[in-house]
Amino acid sequence: MEEKICPSAEDFLKKELKKHTGIKDIRFILAIGSGKGGVGKTTVSAILALALKKSGYSVGIFDLDFYGPNLNLVLGINKHPFIEFGKIKPVSFNNLKILSLALMISEKEPIFMRGLMATKLLQELLQRVDWGPLDFLILDLPPGTGDIFLSTLDFFNPEGFILVTTSHKLALSDAKRTISILKENYIPVLGVVKNMAGFFEDETSFQNFLKEQRLNLLFEIPILKELSKTENLWEVFKTPEKEKFLNDIAERILDKVFRIH
Repeated sequence: MEEKICPSAEDFLKKELKKHTGIKDIRFILAIGSGKGGVGKTTVSAILALALKKSGYSVGIFDLDFYGPNLNLVLGINKHPFIEFGKIKPVSFNNLKILSLALMISEKEPIFMRGLMATKLLQELLQRVDWGPLDFLILDLPPGTGDIFLSTLDFFNPEGFILVTTSHKLALSDAKRTISILKENYIPVLGVVKNMAGFFEDETSFQNFLKEQRLNLLFEIPILKELSKTENLWEVFKTPEKEKFLNDIAERILDKVFRIH
């Protein structure tokens, strides 16, 4: 049987533009979430964005955790988006486009808003943010399955969802609820990312979870000891070993994306 190979960025970009999303000039939208806080969604979102960018694709990443935005810290960004002709231009850093509420307000300024206000903010950002041409837009979803989570699924209608979890039973319990919501909204789950791999001794619950939900393990991320010295992932993934890890991630994600579409 002939081995299936994921298209390179060069081949991908040479094809006639086939836009899958409802947002102008964006070809694919991938949502990263879990339904649980503290499992590393933002870290995984950033790693995925770096992996796709390294493979030659144009990538944007949108931090949708309005109540606790910190994508700027993970990527070492301290620039501010600017407004031009009424449109918000995301920050561009190393050819990666980034938008986070943390880049738009002071770090000391408290963020409090009820669900309706958060939904209106999401609608405004959807209308006003000018991402420009992108191959992939990565949505870093907030914890839980509340207003912002549900509204994001409605407004953006992502082509695929990547579930982030640990092998702990508490995380898996919330992940099951998230999967049920995704099924009701007909959003395909590309697979599962197991974060903090090797930290929890009992893997039985995790393997049972994959089997029961009929999901594939996309990749595992171990505890990154480098993050104890710096939260900046650009620094963490400089070594050849880590760069190979990014290449492997991109290959697995692209295989899933192009298999579905």
